[in-house]
Amino acid sequence: MRYRNTLSIYIIMLLAVLLSIPSVIGSAEDTGFSNLPAWHPLPVYVQERKEEGPEDSYVRYPELTTEDPAWQSGVEKTNQAIQEQANIPAYLRLLSTISPGSTGLKLDYELGALHGQAADGMGSEGFQLGNPYLSILFSAEGKMLSGRPSQVYYPMTFDLRTGEIMSFDQLFTDPDAAKERMEALLETDVEPTLSTYLENSQLFPVPFDRFFLDGFGHLIIVYENSQLSFLSGFSGSVSFRTSELTPPLAFASEELENYFDPFLTLPTAERRAVAWQMAHTLPIAARRTISLGDDLEKVLSGFHSTTDSGYYPGGAYYEVEDANYRDTLILTDETEQTVTGLLTGRTDLMDIQTGKTPLADAEAFLSREPTLRMEMDETLAELYCVCPGTASVYQLEAADGKHIVFTLYADTDGTVQFIKLAQE
Repeated sequence: MRYRNTLSIYIIMLLAVLLSIPSVIGSAEDTGFSNLPAWHPLPVYVQERKEEGPEDSYVRYPELTTEDPAWQSGVEKTNQAIQEQANIPAYLRLLSTISPGSTGLKLDYELGALHGQAADGMGSEGFQLGNPYLSILFSAEGKMLSGRPSQVYYPMTFDLRTGEIMSFDQLFTDPDAAKERMEALLETDVEPTLSTYLENSQLFPVPFDRFFLDGFGHLIIVYENSQLSFLSGFSGSVSFRTSELTPPLAFASEELENYFDPFLTLPTAERRAVAWQMAHTLPIAARRTISLGDDLEKVLSGFHSTTDSGYYPGGAYYEVEDANYRDTLILTDETEQTVTGLLTGRTDLMDIQTGKTPLADAEAFLSREPTLRMEMDETLAELYCVCPGTASVYQLEAADGKHIVFTLYADTDGTVQFIKLAQE
């Protein structure tokens, strides 16, 4: 779950588009931060720190810097809170006790901000932020502070203007309604699908303040290991697309809204261009991505495959534990060496949202006639793990010149329920 400075095509494109956005969003209460535009590189930088030990052990964490007096206090408080909340000093001491042949330790992190750009003069990991909110998810595995080897997550989200850790109630204008909506989704969409590969499987009570904002449209609730965990030993988490929550719910500030949808103010034509670029990679998650051509064994190892797998025409499908890949199948061919396709029932592709968008509206938004439309009867739908209805198929050309197929699957009511990207 390491934060990488290597950005995929769609993220590079995201930054290029955002840099051209002139719109201005709501001002913060502190007059030192008024009139922050939707995209505005802030004078706040992230630098990666890493200490290594034997047995491939390491402690990795972010450190923020700024030379702007208006941001100084917030940055200092954020750095201090990171050290305290993620137990950085204690893990560094623990790292020093590890000897060759003993259980190792890995403390890593994921940043939830795509709203930034590489910073000149700060090395390969230097990153300049472009949104006053910063969400971080730490993961420690191996030798633990508490004793026996295990795994634990430390989620935290900051308002960099104050350096304060945000609570769930600060995210929405009506936090109680947001909690009710999320609990309802857990009961209807998640609880019935809990599988035997869970070691602990208590979704309720929901630990709302243990949340992570991945900066790509997901609000993730991260559970304690003792409440929800997989057979892999990793703690469980549940991802909610913000389109599942809003509307009717509303974010507490325009900057938070922009955090989740940085393309919100773009004209339709530009959103369409972004959607077509994203369609080539089907970005279900932000930084921990699975792409066509990836080594299947590495994907299943790194994302922790579940016991749920099965036959798919021409190959097989697999599922992984990662919360963002819920209701998503990783497809492979008969050799089962590489990822040849992704099929998901939970993603937003600009104005196309699974479970919400009518197929006619999706085709109109894409502004391109599909290469093929075909009816999916119950037999075909079951075979291809989709819903009966209609499939709109588009042939695309990848950057390497290979042909890929992008397909929208709508149910009999005409609503897009699945999106698939596959090598031809």
